[in-house]
Amino acid sequence: MNRLPLRFAAAAYAAGVLWLTIGPAPWSIDGHEIDGGILNISAWTSPATWSTGYFSEIAFNVMLFLPVGVMAALLIHRRRWPVALAAGFLFTALIELVQLLLPDRVSDPRDLVLNSLGATVGVILVMAARGVRRSAALLSFEAGPALTPQTAADTRRASFDELVSVGDRAA
Repeated sequence: MNRLPLRFAAAAYAAGVLWLTIGPAPWSIDGHEIDGGILNISAWTSPATWSTGYFSEIAFNVMLFLPVGVMAALLIHRRRWPVALAAGFLFTALIELVQLLLPDRVSDPRDLVLNSLGATVGVILVMAARGVRRSAALLSFEAGPALTPQTAADTRRASFDELVSVGDRAA
């Protein structure tokens, strides 16, 4: 399978996510960030961190990183799916750490958790799809060998050879 187009798509999507998350923000963040962001223990234990925010913001954070998990799982070998999970977490952790340095961005533990959740759901979807595909392949194998163009040609050739040998014996 040629993964080059998928690599380009993943790079383009990652660039878009970076622009949305660390690019210039068109809004004001005054009073919305706890100093130190994700590096501050108080930010993790503050009730405001976990009780504020709109449902749409929560859904957006999850949905924005779902394709990150899907693409990571598709680009990384299926037996190394934990690496795809780690890649999604590290990508969002990097974004939250960079946001600490930007005056118009907020580094928020809730974002780290929700973005990681989105990437995790993406990896799980790919793993589930692969499991379904493997199950279907096993069921078709148990039902009998698939008739591929090569096996069909071999069957026709064997049948023709058998007819020829019967004709030779009759003559």
